[in-house]
Amino acid sequence: MQQLKDMSARIAALQGKNGLWHAGLLDPEAWPLPEISGSALFVYGMAYGVNKGYLDAKIYKPVIERAWAGILQHVYADGRLGGIQQTGAEPAFYRPASSFNYGVGGFLLAASELKKMAVNK
Repeated sequence: MQQLKDMSARIAALQGKNGLWHAGLLDPEAWPLPEISGSALFVYGMAYGVNKGYLDAKIYKPVIERAWAGILQHVYADGRLGGIQQTGAEPAFYRPASSFNYGVGGFLLAASELKKMAVNK
């Protein structure tokens, strides 16, 4: 539980103005594109923590809401989710239109926790 709290606090502090995070969390200038799969998984983890009462909703709901709004900007007209970096051991170049199944999976996990959050208001 402490690890969830510590990681959520640090990740929230690294959130970009657009609500999203970059592939290089500590070096956003070197990795200027937001990374959607990681952002979605951060939303999932924090929303899960809020829904279970492990994280303070007053602190984390605004972080989650900004991130989700940012993520939705990367759902393209054809239904694809873009801005997803390929898997690897370190940040790597990717295009805004890059889309991979695992990123969509992270998006769906986040959406499932956000639905629970909305239902349990």
